[in-house]
Amino acid sequence: MKKISKIYAGIMMGLALTFPVSNMAAFAEDRSNENALTEVNTASKDSVLNIASVSKMYVVTAAMQLADKGKISLDAPVTDYIPDFKMADERYKDITVRMLMNHTSGLKGSIYEGCLLFDEKSTDYHDTFLQKLEKEHLKADPGEFNCYCNDGFSLLEILVERVSGMSFTDYLRENISKPLSLDNTGTLWDTDFDRQVPIYINGNVKLSPVVPQLIGAGGVMSDAADVCSFGTAFFTGNNILLSEEAKREMTENNSAGECPETFGLGWDTVEKEDYTKAGVKVLSKGGDTMQHANLLVAPDQQISVAVLSSGGSSSNCEEICLELLDVALSEQGIDIVHPEKEKPELTTVPDEFLKYEGLYADTEKTLSISFPDQQFMQILSVTSEKEFEAQYMYTTEGTFVEMSGDVRSGNAIPVQPLQTYVLEEKNGQMYLSHPEFGCQLYKVSEKTVDEEIQHAWDKRSGISYYLVSGSASDMAYTENNHLKLRTSDQAPGFVNGYVIQDEDHAGYDHIMPGSASRDISDLRMETINGKEYVCLDDLGYRLISEKDIPVLTNDVTNVELETKEACWYKIDGAENETLRLDIPENAAVYVYDKYMNIKYSSYMTEYGYSVPLPEYGMIVFIGETGSTINIGR
Repeated sequence: MKKISKIYAGIMMGLALTFPVSNMAAFAEDRSNENALTEVNTASKDSVLNIASVSKMYVVTAAMQLADKGKISLDAPVTDYIPDFKMADERYKDITVRMLMNHTSGLKGSIYEGCLLFDEKSTDYHDTFLQKLEKEHLKADPGEFNCYCNDGFSLLEILVERVSGMSFTDYLRENISKPLSLDNTGTLWDTDFDRQVPIYINGNVKLSPVVPQLIGAGGVMSDAADVCSFGTAFFTGNNILLSEEAKREMTENNSAGECPETFGLGWDTVEKEDYTKAGVKVLSKGGDTMQHANLLVAPDQQISVAVLSSGGSSSNCEEICLELLDVALSEQGIDIVHPEKEKPELTTVPDEFLKYEGLYADTEKTLSISFPDQQFMQILSVTSEKEFEAQYMYTTEGTFVEMSGDVRSGNAIPVQPLQTYVLEEKNGQMYLSHPEFGCQLYKVSEKTVDEEIQHAWDKRSGISYYLVSGSASDMAYTENNHLKLRTSDQAPGFVNGYVIQDEDHAGYDHIMPGSASRDISDLRMETINGKEYVCLDDLGYRLISEKDIPVLTNDVTNVELETKEACWYKIDGAENETLRLDIPENAAVYVYDKYMNIKYSSYMTEYGYSVPLPEYGMIVFIGETGSTINIGR
């Protein structure tokens, strides 16, 4: 706390300080309509970052401005404003503008293909977005429950453009940035990405600038001082951007379908327990891409805090924001008490919980839950890529807490900070739930699958599939680049967390209410020219089987490229070997070790084109039809 207090004091005096967790931080407090606004910055005064999902607050603000002018009705169907918005699911006609903003639209989640690009500005993501939605089904009835959804805000961006007659970039500049004098706020279309705070991978390897294409959902560029100033627009009595009625609607708790998350319109949360007890309303919005941000506003006390970072996470940013907020509130005579969680009293598992034994799933994997000798709850991997065991002990409060060590031996203690879960039954369905984030796993029903169908998936078990569909600049090749399929004798009828439907299709048996079901897609297998692919159509991903990937041998001296068909090779026994690459424009190369940790990318700015290979691993060549990457040794 002392360290944070010193930083806060420095901010209030306008000092430039080194801020070790974030590259930029800012604090603004409105006192008698006079803003005290300063900046902490370890980059430079002109640096900007991608504020990720904090961008959602800007597109929501734009929509609420149009509502203030009577141009939008929040409870009107989206199709009233975007007539060419269509889906392969008639329920889409029931999606309202409000549902886009409070995460209850029922949309699958996120179309990821092309959403973040290295050093490239493109209209493709925006221009093809409605076309891609045409092929999708909803995962829930509109309004049924909250589930965090990026696509809703990309759709809202288009809605703002259609109603205003302006590009969102122009709307943001004229109606949000100019009234607040936000000189460093914009989108990919009016930002110089040479000003972006550097992004590093593997500790100290610098990457080319990352250009976010999904503007409304996560593409605004800014600095912490500007984000902090934007937060003042939500202060009580500040009507520069929005009416009091608009701000009130944005800050109402929009929780739906027993979701414990307190979503507002755009805001991640509009209630924080310790602050509510002290009579302080706190609004929070965080975001993560390759950079991170958090905006915290106490509207009645007229305090805005923003922390941005290149590295870390939005959770780290929020922790710092909350510390700064506490100091600012203390100066106003409001002391926030954050009581430590009491040490739980542990006991044996009651008989009533034995009915919860069985298989559970989420959108990625199948697990088993059991209660050995009713001593503890045991969770074991079944179809997870990595095997694991987790142990949880029951408490006298009716919860389960995660333990570190081995409960059987008596040598185990609760994990700190406490990780608490509950087992509960809702509408005949059993769940493992988190008190803050809702359902995490659901109990699956037994499946009967034709023997030949099960055998078709069992043959794929343990096989990894590698991304081929992204462009050379698609950031997905740095992290979301492969998927391993897993079946198990313990979970017939399941592959990973999917329910097997036929030899080439798998889907979902149950969609959990809440954000544990965000960003989902059915799984489809296809074979083209004798090569097998797994397709996650709703995410925009297509991946090729490792069985159809050859070894990179010395006689491979060039690779002919094909658009959206990345060319993978296995690296097998390449100790002390170095490649010299001739990479044409709009092409890229990535190298990974045997654990799929990235070791080289042509978007690592200081590496050049001489590439040392790991002894074992993978290499991928990506580009456009008609181009060739030449390889020298």
